[in-house]
Amino acid sequence: MIIRLILTLSFLVSFRIAQGQVIHDYAGRVVDAETGEPLPYASIYVGEGRGTLTNIEGDFKYQAEESDIVTFSFIGYGKLRVRATEIPSIVRLKPYMTPLQEITVLPIDEKGVLKRVIDNLKKDYKKKSEWTRKYFFRALIEEETATYIAEAFMNACSIVNIRSAEITSGLQGYDQGTGKDRLLLKSSNIHNLIEVGPMTANSYLWSGVVKPLQSYSSMRKYYKPRFEYLTGEDGESLYRIEFPLKDECITRLSLKPYITGTAYVDVETSRLLRFDGSCHNSKVRMGLISYPTAVDFHMEYDYSKESASVSNMAIQGGNAFSIYRALLFAIEEDKQESVRKKASGSNIVTALSQAGYDESLWSKYDIIKRTKEEEKAAFGRNAE
Repeated sequence: MIIRLILTLSFLVSFRIAQGQVIHDYAGRVVDAETGEPLPYASIYVGEGRGTLTNIEGDFKYQAEESDIVTFSFIGYGKLRVRATEIPSIVRLKPYMTPLQEITVLPIDEKGVLKRVIDNLKKDYKKKSEWTRKYFFRALIEEETATYIAEAFMNACSIVNIRSAEITSGLQGYDQGTGKDRLLLKSSNIHNLIEVGPMTANSYLWSGVVKPLQSYSSMRKYYKPRFEYLTGEDGESLYRIEFPLKDECITRLSLKPYITGTAYVDVETSRLLRFDGSCHNSKVRMGLISYPTAVDFHMEYDYSKESASVSNMAIQGGNAFSIYRALLFAIEEDKQESVRKKASGSNIVTALSQAGYDESLWSKYDIIKRTKEEEKAAFGRNAE
């Protein structure tokens, strides 16, 4: 697994003039206010169609006008809203906490909550299964002799889980010190890992995997959920639900892929907001052979179109041959459009080449800040 680098970033501010407005470049880090640990993939919202995520190290960069109100958020933490000119170099978000004993909390209807969560996901998929969304995608693959990066803009079906991804513009890079000259993904299914989720639909790779929210009967058969009630200073409340396997199922599933993890569910609506999971006994294909691999993933959902749409996700994993990570970030809302084609199977390199590279997209959106290793793989230089 790639080890997070703990870096101290200074607050960087520069500016330029655009359309009569002063636009500043901001950079910094988002951390847990209690522990000081970086918060990877925290959301930064500047305005409609404008925003970004922190990277795996909790670092961010974005552009905003001086008068903009910027919102920092991460599911399970309180939001921070602050004027752009007053943003500190280290943004501290407070985690939701278990209420003190003197606060009365009603007993949790665990069965009812789980049924509603699963039913909501199924209803959302039934209503809007073909809706698509535009995403920014980045993948980093480290092998013993080379490091590769792929970045792309893609359209994909977005409800419940990512699928049918169509790359519209992309680029690929490599660490120039290795002497390699291209991604070695033509015979790999690494890119299909972004279809993972606690419930999946129309995904060949994940169809046979035991998942905690695929159905209520399956959940009862394999898992022993544990509930925790959390509240924030903003008055919002969440259920944090862990999904470990039942003891008797650990041996039964010793050779079968299965997912464990933690769900964050809105108490009022029983809507799934975030899921952090691990897939056990999974395999990744390298050439003609599939090798065991570890796969950890984080995903968040929003309901801007009143259905569970994936707003961002990240995966990371590895085996004896490679270490990899990828992230996906929604840059537009869902649309009722069809995906014309998709980058599927083992041909992501061809899809990147055929899509071409439209440089204007990289300047149009606030692209997630690259880490030093990602910057070096992309352009052969260290990130500033």
